[in-house]
Amino acid sequence: MKTLSALVERETFHVPAFALDLFQKEVRDNLHLEFFLTQGRLILTPNLAPLTTSEATPAEEERVQVMLEENQDLLEQLKLYLLYNLSLYSALLETNSYDVALNEHRVISRFLPYGPGVCEVKLYTQPPGDPVERYGDRIYLGRDCLPLDSPRRPHLGLGYLRRSLPEQIAKLKGRLERCATAAERAAIGSDCLASLDELAEDFVTRAERVLHTYPADLSSRVLDAERLLEANREFREIKHVFSEAESVAQEMEEPLLAAGSDAARYVTKLRKDLRNDVNYIMLKVNGRISDVVNGIHI
Repeated sequence: MKTLSALVERETFHVPAFALDLFQKEVRDNLHLEFFLTQGRLILTPNLAPLTTSEATPAEEERVQVMLEENQDLLEQLKLYLLYNLSLYSALLETNSYDVALNEHRVISRFLPYGPGVCEVKLYTQPPGDPVERYGDRIYLGRDCLPLDSPRRPHLGLGYLRRSLPEQIAKLKGRLERCATAAERAAIGSDCLASLDELAEDFVTRAERVLHTYPADLSSRVLDAERLLEANREFREIKHVFSEAESVAQEMEEPLLAAGSDAARYVTKLRKDLRNDVNYIMLKVNGRISDVVNGIHI
């Protein structure tokens, strides 16, 4: 509720003009927004009808009703703002478009606090039907950082990845310790976790170099072609680190899935996040920089 309350207290979300393709329009029309309650979740359907996965308190029900009555336009604007950010600074929709289309374009966006003026969003898709009844059938798509004050992201969002990946690996290690049996942890082996730590350290070093070497506005407005190509090379090397980390996560995932371990889902989420990061750099950073430098306009 705190996250929803903070969002509707804003006057507006600045959405630059952009054209939605047919797939993005379908996602917008089937987009569900999700927020935490004291118990369970609040899901706002595409027409902003409130559903809860667990009984809300009377105070929460009253607060939600007031917010929805007073902020219909703002919440619709939030949807478009989210889609703009996902289209520009994420490969989540492109990477997962098959699963999303297969589920009639239903996407659930869970909003979580992540710092001043920032939300983290976790995206899921879900088969058609009642969102609450089918809540356990959700498929995790990935996560992204949503800055609320401006759609522009310093260093193309690298700062968020710099913070997020070490956090995710630390959480994964804690969850494996709690949720995986000793036999399942032995099947994974300590080498995989050690490799993830090493790759995370390598990524942090490379990310810090980019963050301290290049201006926040990594664009042709600020950098000449030579500097843009240098930055492109740095991002490509970071992409290679992500690819190697994804391979390690897949190696960890396989024995857990074979054993039917509930802990496998935590490794799967990390693997998906890494795949999304690889595709983001490839599609939205390397590809765009190369096009700008070579004057390619379709």
